[in-house]
Order: sequence, then structure tokens, then C-alpha cells
Amino acid sequence: MGNGINVSIIYGLIALLSLLLASGYLVLVREKENWLIWLYFSAFIANLGYFALSVSKALEEALLANRLGYLGSVFLPLCMLMALVKVCKLEMPRIMMYILIGISMVIFLITATQGYLNWYYKEVSFTIVDGVAKLEKVYGPLHKLYYVYLFLAFLAMIGAIFMALLKKKITSYAHAGVLAVVVLFNILIWLVEQFVKTGFEFLSVSYVMSGLLLLFLYSMIQDYDKLIEQFRNSEKEGPVFDFEKIENELPEMGTLSNREKEVFQMLLTDKKRKEIADELCITENTVKKHTSNIFVKLDVSSRAELLNKIKSI
Repeated sequence: MGNGINVSIIYGLIALLSLLLASGYLVLVREKENWLIWLYFSAFIANLGYFALSVSKALEEALLANRLGYLGSVFLPLCMLMALVKVCKLEMPRIMMYILIGISMVIFLITATQGYLNWYYKEVSFTIVDGVAKLEKVYGPLHKLYYVYLFLAFLAMIGAIFMALLKKKITSYAHAGVLAVVVLFNILIWLVEQFVKTGFEFLSVSYVMSGLLLLFLYSMIQDYDKLIEQFRNSEKEGPVFDFEKIENELPEMGTLSNREKEVFQMLLTDKKRKEIADELCITENTVKKHTSNIFVKLDVSSRAELLNKIKSI
């Protein structure tokens, strides 16, 4: 009896943890990834179903709880795949996303036939072992489709990681390694469950842990991308010059017209000719003419030479 209570409590605690994760993510995180939210809610539904099954008192009640567990379990790999695609910064056509959702719905509807048709379970009976309610099943012809679905989902996850590396969407091998560990960990749990009958659905627990790792990695990559963007923007802005100091220490600056001084300042910020023309509302030819005059008056022959001269002040 104690073992039954423990199993039920574990399922209940995992379901509660999944719900808290989803709720906390919704409330606390600004830049949300919706598939991570659905991953947590799917884990909540799956474990809620397992909990309800473990405390069931009759066959119909247990079958209903089992369908609820499958509802979460079927959509868990889909949510994990889509979250991983987002973390890898891959673009998936919307039609492909709808196809995957449609396939998941079909798989769930097949699992939901239990107790009505012999497609998924040929026979099913209710029993209680050590205080835990269980379903004794004889699998039907379509039961293997669920395993094929899981296998293809894991294969797609691995493919997404390789695709991200090939397209250089993930530049850090450490990030790719974490993603690979997440997927391989779930594959390992799945394989263990196929060959070792433990009486406990560890795969739903592994999905919760994977969701946490994906959330951690997603935050790391977001922070990394922001740093890179800031670095690139600082590069675009170019070095900061003290124009007052330049005018004071470079007598030739007095020979420049006001417009030439404006062009001069923009040349130092590494702006292209078109950008200067657009900002000053003049033509590119006029910018070219002003630039030539500046080079002559300051005794330089190129922008690089101009920058070197200014930096030496």
C-alpha cells in the first residue's frame, strides 16, 4: 500500500511542478517561447493522467485517466521538437508545423480508442497491485504507431541540431552539446522503458527536466545574441572622436566649409557614401565632391589615411 501511495504522490508532485513551471514562466519571463509553455503544460497533463490512473477505482475511470495521460504524452515530443527548433533558431514553414500538429492529433485519437475499439488495445482489464491501479493490456495492431511516432520525433530533434550546426545557427559547440544530451537522455529513458518494466512513466519526468535545460539554454543563447548585437552595433558606430579637439589641433580644419565639416564627421564614423547622402539630403556625387575636397585640404589620399592622421592627434 505504501508503494502505491508513493507512486501516486510522485506523479502528483511532478504534475504540480510542471504547472508551476508553466505558470512561473508565463508570469516572470518577458521574451517567452510559447512551445516551452506548451511543453510544461503537456507534462502537467501527462502526469495528471498517470496520477488519476494510479488512484482509479474502476476500469472506466482508469481508461479515462489513461487517455488523459496519452493526451499529454503524445504532444510532449511535438512541443519539445518545436521548442528545440526555436532554440536552434531554425525557420520551419507554417504548413509543416500544422502537418506535425495534425499527425500528433491523429496519433492521440488512435490512443483514445482504448476501451471502444481494438485498434490500440485488443483487450484491457483493470487491476490493483500494491495499492496502485493498473491496466492490463493486450496491444492492438495500431499500438506500434505510437512508438514509430516517438522514434521519428527524436530523429527530427537530432536532425534539427545537425541542421543548426550546418547552417551555423548555433555557433557554440557547447550549446549543441547540451541540446544533444537533452535529446539522447530522452531516447535513453524511452529505450529503458521499452525493455525494463518499472511500473513508472519516467519519460514524462525526463521531459520536465529537458524543458528546464531548454529554458536555461534558451536564456543563455538570448543573452549571447544580445551581446553580439551590441558588439556589432558598437562596431557600426565606429570610434568616438573629439571634434573640438581635432579642430583645435589641426589647423587645416579651418579651410573646410561647414558642409565639408559635416561630411568629415560622418567619414570618421565609417558611414558609407549613400548613408551620408541620405542623412544630409544631398546626392552621392555631392558627397564624393566634398570628400575629395576634404582629402586635398587635409593632405590625405584615402579615408584610411584620414583616420590614421586623426588618431595620431
